[in-house]
Amino acid sequence: MEQLQGIICNLERFATHDGPGIRTTVFTKGCPLNCVWCSSPHTRNQSPEILYSENRCGRSGACAKTCPEDALKLSDEGLQIDRDLCTTCGDCIEVCTSRALEITGESMTVEELFREVDKDSSFYRRSSGGVTVSGGELTMQSEFVIAFFKKCKEQYIHTAIETCGLSPWSRLSEVLQYVDLTYFDIKHMDDKAHRKITGASNREILSNAKRVAETHEMVIRVPVVPGHNDSEENIVATSRFAAGLGKGFQGIELLPYHRLGTTRYSQLDMTYELDGLESPDDDHMKWLKDLVMLEGIPVDIVA
Repeated sequence: MEQLQGIICNLERFATHDGPGIRTTVFTKGCPLNCVWCSSPHTRNQSPEILYSENRCGRSGACAKTCPEDALKLSDEGLQIDRDLCTTCGDCIEVCTSRALEITGESMTVEELFREVDKDSSFYRRSSGGVTVSGGELTMQSEFVIAFFKKCKEQYIHTAIETCGLSPWSRLSEVLQYVDLTYFDIKHMDDKAHRKITGASNREILSNAKRVAETHEMVIRVPVVPGHNDSEENIVATSRFAAGLGKGFQGIELLPYHRLGTTRYSQLDMTYELDGLESPDDDHMKWLKDLVMLEGIPVDIVA
């Protein structure tokens, strides 16, 4: 019988910001949103992809010569990848001595993934930590995530998820049966503004947030992106929405925008729309935190 497989971008061991204690965070591939500030564009597409670092390229042309699909071309402008032709077979990577090419997205079985996270189980036990599944958007691989969390629960490992909230409730609710803590992203309270900065409506997201908080422990996370969702109006609206949530709601975390993932755009032949945007300063973040506190909501800044 064919084993269930998921597409995993990477694992972050000894994570301390994605739940209690020491954790391993699993990043799945595939996301229904197209956030303009996204720090992980390599997690949007659910399929494996080639990343190309031009600054490492030795211009030998060996990769283009070995490609069975003729998807790579080397010219004076550098290496061009026809991503419609590329099958991510990995032949080009095998001959790239300068390590300019790599594949993002690895197919793993539930057993393979669990063996990896279980290597740090002693740290989970000592610190009351566990495993967090993030993305991308984990519900796009819900069947795989559920099977993986079942394995975690068999070993009494604490489980958490970070979700963008855009998912059919039937799918999200199935995952939640095996989740101890949910981090729920809310990008913007205004539907029109949300569509502009993420490419999708927030209606299903807000509906799901209400339903999650009725029965499950949930923390709202707000990525603070200057000029896009950091107005007083939006932060107050988010806080008041949170104040009306069910008993599972724990508080709000404000995550200041950063530029750490911008190199991924060039590696994927993509244009970063917010080039030049700086992170919000400490005073601005403190002001936003105070706005949340005025609504009586527990709040932290998580940098």
